[in-house]
Amino acid sequence: MRRYLINTRKTLGYTQEQVAKEIGISQRAYSMIELNQINPSWEVAQRLEKFFGIPAGELLAEEPEQPASQENRRWT
Repeated sequence: MRRYLINTRKTLGYTQEQVAKEIGISQRAYSMIELNQINPSWEVAQRLEKFFGIPAGELLAEEPEQPASQENRRWT
């Protein structure tokens, strides 16, 4: 999930449908971007950047994986 994108949208009080309409894509496509199921085109990424006023690289960053716990690490 792209939590920063989701949190930014919610903090600003927008629905997925509102953002999608403003940037010219379907609500379904926008939802898939938030869920990291698809990557937006360069043009859509630029529209997101302009809409939110935040660099696309930050908005679209994937959530980093959680580090393995000590118990799950294999020591060789």
